[in-house]
Amino acid sequence: MSERKQRTPAEIIAETEAKLSRLRVKAAKQGAMSDPAITPLVAELNTLRIDIREAKKGLGSGPQSFDARVTKHEVWIDKIEGERTEAEHTLSEALVRKNEIETAINQAVNALVTDGDAEMSAGA
Repeated sequence: MSERKQRTPAEIIAETEAKLSRLRVKAAKQGAMSDPAITPLVAELNTLRIDIREAKKGLGSGPQSFDARVTKHEVWIDKIEGERTEAEHTLSEALVRKNEIETAINQAVNALVTDGDAEMSAGA
């Protein structure tokens, strides 16, 4: 286990002066932010920060990234294409069956009409 070194007064003073310097810079920045000449620049800087954040979000690899969104939509499009193919198949089969049924109905009606005409001729 290493021994704990005690800082010298000069080191403590140097660290405190460095901290004071950082605080003065921070206070000066905050004061400058309220200056009317700098306010438009601050507003533009905030807008740029938002733009940068959104661009990074889209270009990243998270769930809201462009690549992830494209992949999700490709899966969705594939599903829709499958439904389209199924609908085309169903429509084709239904139209064929519809024609068969209509033909059968027409033949039955014609047979009834023909039989009715034959009965009327025989009865006359």
